[in-house]
Amino acid sequence: MRSFIAVIMMFMNIAGAAAGAEVRNDLPSTIDPASKYLFFLHGIAVEFQGPDSYSRQFRKTYETTTIARTLAERGFVVIAESRPKGAKIPDYASKLATQIRQLQAAGVPDRHIVIVGHSKGGFIALAAAGRIAAPDVSFVIMAGCPLTTTHDISGTDARAAYEAIIDFNKARLKGRILSLYDSTDDWMGSCGEIFSDNPGLKTHEIVLQSDLHPGMGHSLFYAPDKIWIDPVVAWITE
Repeated sequence: MRSFIAVIMMFMNIAGAAAGAEVRNDLPSTIDPASKYLFFLHGIAVEFQGPDSYSRQFRKTYETTTIARTLAERGFVVIAESRPKGAKIPDYASKLATQIRQLQAAGVPDRHIVIVGHSKGGFIALAAAGRIAAPDVSFVIMAGCPLTTTHDISGTDARAAYEAIIDFNKARLKGRILSLYDSTDDWMGSCGEIFSDNPGLKTHEIVLQSDLHPGMGHSLFYAPDKIWIDPVVAWITE
């Protein structure tokens, strides 16, 4: 009887998680303080080609819709806005900070707020972190810290943009930040520079070892691969 009840409870939990899965373009008009909110910020490729588009460079589809749904199925209300081409990092960082303040004003605990950004989305997340400055808000930066040799990405000087974020955030950052990047990524690497300038952070960094060919590591986050989904969920639900 005990094992039968356990099985029934397992199926009830799965059904509840599926029912609670929600993906939105913006915050709901009525904010539920008991929900957990996750902002998914895509990379620059989506600005040029749109969601779920195919990358000729990486020979892979950027599965933004599936990524957002996968995160929602883990128990989050996911806000996944598609930014327009040429979106300004400071503008979107300020918008994100305003949205976080809306959640806080509605009674959502900081520990129930998560910002996940890939590539340019990671830049925006880091820029927003200095504006939010909340110790219990969690951030996940996926391939969002450029190497010193990384400059032109889709017409943007990625390194210069990152250095501006480092300067803005110096001694200003608060919160929990997880950094992930793949060892075969030729563009992005460790976020150690920004971490060292903000010693009050709680940080963790993971170098992922995928089976992708050299130079293709940036596209690891184009699909909800368990190699990064599982550590991300573990970090934000810790």
